[in-house]
Amino acid sequence: MSNIIVPTDFTSTSDVAVDYALNISRVLDSEVHLLHVIKNETERETALSKMSAQITTHSHKTGKIANSLIVEGGIFDAIPAETERMNAQLVVMGTHGLRGFQFITGSNALRVITESKAPFIVVQETTKQTADIKKILVPLDLHKETKQKIKIAGDIAEKYNAEVHIVVPKETDEYLHNQVMRNLSYAEGYFESRGIAQKGKVMDGDHGSFVKEIVKYGQYAEIDLICILNFAGEQLIHAFGADAEQKMITNEAGIPVMVINPVQANLDSRTIFAQ
Repeated sequence: MSNIIVPTDFTSTSDVAVDYALNISRVLDSEVHLLHVIKNETERETALSKMSAQITTHSHKTGKIANSLIVEGGIFDAIPAETERMNAQLVVMGTHGLRGFQFITGSNALRVITESKAPFIVVQETTKQTADIKKILVPLDLHKETKQKIKIAGDIAEKYNAEVHIVVPKETDEYLHNQVMRNLSYAEGYFESRGIAQKGKVMDGDHGSFVKEIVKYGQYAEIDLICILNFAGEQLIHAFGADAEQKMITNEAGIPVMVINPVQANLDSRTIFAQ
């Protein structure tokens, strides 16, 4: 049985993440482990009490029981380490946006994600979508690693019988336009070969406004999950613009975002959604 990790600080934002993980675990037949990181042992008793209350509350709401995991250390090391130790194949994490408690602010959430091997689904307090994923949005950029994102999106779509929406920026430069259109054509062919329903669209804005256009489209099309690659730790010119990942995971629509580290992703490996 596969494992899902949920970092929690016992706030309402982490409550959203717990609910999401427990609901998604029904489909994936996975164990959910709530992870809280303490600075020292003097905090353990209080953390155990809060953890017990959170587990009880969410078991009543979802009918699923999570496991408790409390470790001492720093959040940037502990979350990736426990994810690897537990052989977790997915992390569901809440973010308070650009401000808030240390490890789940937008920028620091990306630092945790970058240090981990498993894909993350990031939710917000304003997230209204349930874990019943029926529409998946896949923005395509100019990076060669895009195919890794397409495969995982396909696994999720098959598991949930979901429709995939593929979007690319409107590029005025002929070379960039041809490149994004080739990526769009590849993705359409890939999903068609797997029998997955799909829609392709060239957005109105170019790559400079692509994140804003993605969120607008996500609201309009009632998207349940956006799939992106994480290039936050790479010294590259980002096709979506500066701080694209941070802006995406803190999107104003509160749409859940799956973030995949391209270095860790393996095109031929089985994901938690393909099991």
